[in-house]
Amino acid sequence: MKTHYKTLPFFLIISALIISCSKNNDPVIDEPTFYTLESDEYIGSMQPSISKLIFTAMAQQFDQAQGLADEVITDASFYKISYRTSFQGKPLLASGVVCMPDTPGSYPVISFQNGTYVEHNKAPSVDTGSDLFKLLKSVSTMGFIVVIPDYPGFGESQEVLHPYLEVNNTVPSMIDMLKATREFSKRAHIHADLNNDLYLMGYSQGGWSTMQLQDSIEQAGLEDYTLKASSCGAGPYDLNYTTSLILNQEAYPMPYFLAYLMHAYNVHEQFPNELDEIFADEYASKIPALFDGVQSGEQINAQLTTQIDDLLQADYILGYQDSVAYEPIRQAFSANSVTAWDIATPVHLYHGANDTFVPVEVSQKLKADFDALNISQQVQLTILPDVNHKSAILPFGFATLKWFLELKNN
Repeated sequence: MKTHYKTLPFFLIISALIISCSKNNDPVIDEPTFYTLESDEYIGSMQPSISKLIFTAMAQQFDQAQGLADEVITDASFYKISYRTSFQGKPLLASGVVCMPDTPGSYPVISFQNGTYVEHNKAPSVDTGSDLFKLLKSVSTMGFIVVIPDYPGFGESQEVLHPYLEVNNTVPSMIDMLKATREFSKRAHIHADLNNDLYLMGYSQGGWSTMQLQDSIEQAGLEDYTLKASSCGAGPYDLNYTTSLILNQEAYPMPYFLAYLMHAYNVHEQFPNELDEIFADEYASKIPALFDGVQSGEQINAQLTTQIDDLLQADYILGYQDSVAYEPIRQAFSANSVTAWDIATPVHLYHGANDTFVPVEVSQKLKADFDALNISQQVQLTILPDVNHKSAILPFGFATLKWFLELKNN
């Protein structure tokens, strides 16, 4: 796999030179007024031969990737776009990556919502050379326009603290990214156009984000898009239930997830509780400085503790479920949780059986909640055997692509 990736920079250089030369000869064309799109910047490209090598290598490791190499049909180019959105009721310049097929035609869109990260240099529009995003970008050679938002707090908007698992501060940026993508497709140098078909996918935080985005689109609509399907992996959909499961454990391997959530909710006034009401004193005082956009999740974990009794205040552990003192936290979690609704679009939930970051019971509960509404035919749940939170990512992704391709080709 790594051997194949080493050939990529050569193709990027050649592609950049070709595009640079062609731009000098392009006629000046008047373009329409853009209301959401601010700017775009060419990043690189992907040759079909490279995509085929990637998917062929993946098929040797994952059954879910079998046959994906045969679906590659076009070259693709990648761009960083900046666009206008809102955050806490104020204008915000946000960013993300758009991957466009180079062959002229009309293509469906996949919006990918990524999982938790804390470093500014890990934003999709910044960390364009990572293996994960190379894989995501290669999906556009299958005839999809792939959209990857940075999320507020990253890319062009890193002056704000990322609104971790905050629905009202996250969904507008994803909606506006899709609007900006449609405007971007009208640029004179873009060959691909969008058809109306929209597919959503995301893992971990991205699974939660995808469900929230689907809910928003179904409730309010999204002009010029028709939602076809969503695929969500290992999301912390019910924040109260997820918290209860974690508090019942002796140890939790990702304490920075908890610190990230509580710090963001405190800063963005999701609840009035202070950090020292939740975390032990030695950790409460240091948490704000840990999320500086430079330190990684692993580095933050190393400065916390995995032992629940040591990490959190005893009163919080014992009183979280019913104490009046923590009612604002429970209410905030309820307001930002995914709750079952009369869903109109097919959704497939995936979860690793051995997940210790987000317990598998969270997805099982969401599926049961949808089943209670007698719409079980719209929601599927697949428990991936013998994998944890990290090792389930690629099986989830490849299974999702196969499903989307089946829907696209029928």
